[in-house]
Amino acid sequence: MKTIRVKTQQRTYSILITGDLRRDLPRSVKRMDLGRRAVVVTFPRLKRAFGAQVRHALAAAGKTTHFLTVPDTEKSKNAAEALRLTQRIARCAQGKDVFLVALGGGVVGDLAGFVASIYKRGVAVIQVPTTLLAQIDSSIGGKTAVDAPWGKNMLGAFYQPSLVVADISFLRRLPDRQLLAGLAEAVKYALIKDEKLFGFYEKNRHRIFARHAGTLKEMVSRCAAVKARVVEQDEFDKKDIRIILNFGHTFAHAFEAASDYRLSHGEAVSLGMACAADTSRALGLLKKKDHERILALMAAMKLPVRCRHKMAWSRIQRAIAYDKKHKRGKRRFVMLKGIGMPCIVEDIDRGLLRRMIQERLTGIS
Repeated sequence: MKTIRVKTQQRTYSILITGDLRRDLPRSVKRMDLGRRAVVVTFPRLKRAFGAQVRHALAAAGKTTHFLTVPDTEKSKNAAEALRLTQRIARCAQGKDVFLVALGGGVVGDLAGFVASIYKRGVAVIQVPTTLLAQIDSSIGGKTAVDAPWGKNMLGAFYQPSLVVADISFLRRLPDRQLLAGLAEAVKYALIKDEKLFGFYEKNRHRIFARHAGTLKEMVSRCAAVKARVVEQDEFDKKDIRIILNFGHTFAHAFEAASDYRLSHGEAVSLGMACAADTSRALGLLKKKDHERILALMAAMKLPVRCRHKMAWSRIQRAIAYDKKHKRGKRRFVMLKGIGMPCIVEDIDRGLLRRMIQERLTGIS
């Protein structure tokens, strides 16, 4: 088991990277000041796949466990579902002698994390991520949110988990598309912070696709450590440090919206990183050698760098214009000066942006 400590203003907690949740979760839970009742929030299929392991582990820690399932869809991450969950939690666990366990990917993690932040003015939440993307990204750092009728992630809070347990064995059942979604974020961490990690991918990509346990554990550990260190420096996203985690995401969020979410988040992030690398090169920030190396690794790791979905340029432009990373009326983009060397660039020429995007998205009208 690998342990990474995260020290924030809100709390200090551990990220456990393990291959045996039933062995390692009880050890940590027994040492923590939690309630007697655990409420596990998850999807029905994840309860069937992993529920017995989680129940056994919590029982070994002396906890009573209740499972609450939500519909297995991205649309479950909404304000109405969050309120329904608070009512259901209250029925099965009176008082504040309760903590939540988020068993799932980003949707479940966001939903349960947000509910934990508002229920009884805050109860503990343990994140047990089941996807690569959640293990290296969304379960760490305390950003929780749900969608409202007027927009995505409009209701949220910074609420750090009390523990994160990433069980590598869960990744064996992960569909290929979800593995690729996580790999897009894994490559992002190397590009913004760690050239040696980039080299690790170049040497070990075949072992990653073979889902070699030791290689996956090393990748998750190194990515989680990058995320943890960035979060420690800028917990509440106020110091222009945490913004580097959004490399490629300004483009990606626009592509998701313009495609009516036919693109998965991972596919959009991959395309967004390709656009950001192209733009960095066009601005004279990124050397040709590094640009070619980035695109070669993305291709080798089967990450999409081109897309033929039909999308309207007006929708992409509008989404970029309303991106939440803007500051004082200026659009801000995370670019690269080299592998592991991010920088922030303001107000890139709209014509250049359109050319860079159209080279990657051939279906734009």
